[in-house]
Amino acid sequence: MKSIKILDCTLRDGGFVNDWKFGFGSIKSVISRLDQSGIEIIEVGFLDNRRPIDHDRTILPDTASFAPLLSDLSISNAMIVAMIDFGTCQLSSLKSANETMIDGIRVIFKKKDQDKALAYLAEIKKKGYKIFVNPVSITGYSDDEIVSLIKKINTIDPYAVSVVDTYGLMHGKDLDHYFSIFNSRLKPEISIGYHSHNNFQLAYANSIELMKKDLDRNLIIDCSLYGMGKGAGNANTELIAMYL
Repeated sequence: MKSIKILDCTLRDGGFVNDWKFGFGSIKSVISRLDQSGIEIIEVGFLDNRRPIDHDRTILPDTASFAPLLSDLSISNAMIVAMIDFGTCQLSSLKSANETMIDGIRVIFKKKDQDKALAYLAEIKKKGYKIFVNPVSITGYSDDEIVSLIKKINTIDPYAVSVVDTYGLMHGKDLDHYFSIFNSRLKPEISIGYHSHNNFQLAYANSIELMKKDLDRNLIIDCSLYGMGKGAGNANTELIAMYL
């Protein structure tokens, strides 16, 4: 294994619990304390043109709107990323990366939108961001469809690709199967992430099994504080950090 990074998605995935209303001070505190704790990647929320500016929430219409939440923080360790649900945020809403404290953009997309979403990600990369490819509900793809998707992903050379278990359906053997397809076909410099949901109470166990693998690439484990997230929630940041 080259490295294992924790990606904390509390302020984004956790927002499904409270309509992203964490409160201005709490948002800044969560970001700062995660950074001080050595968390390598912090996802600070959704970019969504349909939402008004509300700095008590972590779902905002453009990159400029995140400035008050980030500008006076001294981020010493973490990469700062935001997520876009494909189709909800125009490219014009993203300032160039050198004009914002956001380092990377993660884009989630459905299978039917993959070609348009990957073209969109390529344009985001031109703005200077690290790009993260997140095909939702990977369990809804056939093996051949995954192989075809990976070929397309390799052409845009993203920072990372996530195996996304949107509905928490994977047991260990399922995760091994999907992960092996990605690991054997993605370019070696692309990190692989795992985004779990805890419907079968396996998010922590599955994450541990991945972290035990002897991989010749970087691994990113998504998790959130107390497992706060959509539906049954995610793996717990504090437990993953304790394990590491």
